[in-house]
Amino acid sequence: MAAGEERKATFTYRLLGFLADLVMLALFLLFGVALLNIIIQTVVLVVGIYREVTPHSPFAPTPEEGRWRRDSLDLLIALVQAAVAGLLHFGFLKLRKRYLHVAAGTGFESFISKRYLLAREGGKLVGLISFVSVLGVAVGTMALIVVISVMDGFDRELVRKFMGVFSHVQIVRDQAFAQSTNIPEDHAEIIIERLLEVPGVVGAAPILEHETMMQARRGAGELKAPAMLRGVDPAREAEVTEFMDYIVTGEPVPGHREIVVGQRLAERLNVWPGDSVYAIGAVLAGANRPLAGTTPLRVVGIFNSGLYDVDDKFVYTTIGTVQEMLMLEGQVNSVHLKLEDPHLVQGYAEEILAMLPAGFGVRTWQMLNPQFFEALWIEKVAMFIILLLIVVVAALNIIGTLIMTVIQKTRDIGVLKSMGAESSSILWIFLYHGTYIGVIGTSLGTAWGLRLCHFVEHDIEKIFELPGGVYGIDRLPVVVDPFTIAFLVFCALSICILASIIPAWQAARLNPVEALRYD
Repeated sequence: MAAGEERKATFTYRLLGFLADLVMLALFLLFGVALLNIIIQTVVLVVGIYREVTPHSPFAPTPEEGRWRRDSLDLLIALVQAAVAGLLHFGFLKLRKRYLHVAAGTGFESFISKRYLLAREGGKLVGLISFVSVLGVAVGTMALIVVISVMDGFDRELVRKFMGVFSHVQIVRDQAFAQSTNIPEDHAEIIIERLLEVPGVVGAAPILEHETMMQARRGAGELKAPAMLRGVDPAREAEVTEFMDYIVTGEPVPGHREIVVGQRLAERLNVWPGDSVYAIGAVLAGANRPLAGTTPLRVVGIFNSGLYDVDDKFVYTTIGTVQEMLMLEGQVNSVHLKLEDPHLVQGYAEEILAMLPAGFGVRTWQMLNPQFFEALWIEKVAMFIILLLIVVVAALNIIGTLIMTVIQKTRDIGVLKSMGAESSSILWIFLYHGTYIGVIGTSLGTAWGLRLCHFVEHDIEKIFELPGGVYGIDRLPVVVDPFTIAFLVFCALSICILASIIPAWQAARLNPVEALRYD
C-alpha cells in the first residue's frame, strides 16, 4: 500500500512538473512574440513617419496622413504587453527553479539536465552560448516557416492563375489514330455532354487555337509580334477558365472578328480598344498550296492575367472567327474542362480517358507546362536547403554549448558515476540538454514564424506595397500549411538532437576516477 501511494505521489509530482514546464514554455513564447511585436511595430512606425516626411517615396505613392499616431499607440501597446509577459515569465521561472526539486516533471536524467540548463552559477559564458544557440535555432526555424509559407502562397497563386488560363484537363485527338488533330464540332458536343455527366466536372467548352503573327497596321515597317489566337465559346468559356475575369479595359466578350488582347502584347503593338490589328496566318487554297492571308480584327478589350507569357502572347476571340480565318468550318482543336479539385486531376484523367472513344487523348494542367511546375518545385527545395543551413549553424552552437558544459561539469559527472549513475544516464543528461535547447528554439521560431506570416498576409502594406502591374498581385500571398509547418519543425528539431549526440557520448565515456581528479 505504501509503495502504491509512493508511485501515485511520484506520478502526481511528475504531472505537476510537466504542466509547470508547459506553462513556463508558453509564457516564454508569449514573451518572445511580444518582443517580436515591438520590433514589427517599430519598423512600421519608422516607415510610416518616412512616408509622411517624403510623400514621393517609392514605398507608397499615397501615404496615409496621421497614421504614425496609430502606429505609436500600437507600439506602446506592444511595449506594455511585452512588460507584462516578461514579468509573468521571469516570475514563474523563479518559482519553478525554487520548487524544481518538488515537481521534477520527469526522471533523474531530465531533472539533472534542467538543473544544468537553468543554473548559471559559474557558467555565465555557457549560459550566453546557450542563449545564442536558442536564438539561432529560433531564427532559422522562423526563416524556414516564413519563406516556405510565402513561396507556397506564390506557388498556389501562380498555379491558380495558370489553371485559370489553361483549364484543368484538355481532350485532344491522338495523331497516332487520326490524320487530323481537329475535332468536328458535333463530335465535340457529344463529348461535352458525356463529360458533364462525370462527377467532379463542373464545366466544359470547345476551343480552337492557332499560332499567328499580329500586326498593328498594314505596311512592311509596322509593329509585329507573334501571338496565340484562341477561339472560344464565350458563354461556355466562363465556366472553364477565368480569361474574361482578367479584363482591365474594354469589353470582356468579343464578337465576330473582334479580339481581346493580352496587356503586354497590346503595349508591344501600341493598340487600344477600338483599334484594328491584322492577323497574318495561312489558309488552305489548294491540296498542297498554302496561301498566306491577312485578317483584320478589331480590339475590344485588354486583359491582364498576371502570367508574363500569357499576357505577352495570348489573344482570344470567337471560334467562328478562327474557323473563318483557317477555313476550318465546323472544327475545333480540343475540349477543355474544369474540375472541382484540380489536385486530383490524375484520377479524373484516367476516368475520362476510359469513357472517350478511340483516337482521343487527355492532357492535364500539369502536362501543359511541366518545366514551369518543375522550376517551382526545384526553387522551393533549394530555398529549403539554404535556409536549413541556418539551423545547422545554430546546431554547431549547441555542440559548443554541450562541450563547454561537459568541461565545466566534469567533477559533477565523476560524482554521479561514483554514486552509481550509469554511462547511459550521463548520455541522456546531456542529450536532454541539447534537446531542450532545440525544443525551446524551434518553439520560439515557430511562434515567431506564425506571427510574421500573419503580419505579411494582413499588414505588410504598412511597410511596402507590391507593384501589381509587375507581379499581377498587390500583396504577398501566404499559405500556412500545418503539415508543412510540422515537417519544418521536425527537421529543425532533428538537427538539434543529432548535434547533441557527440558531446553527450563524450560525457558518457568519461572515466569517473579521472573526472574526480579534474580541477
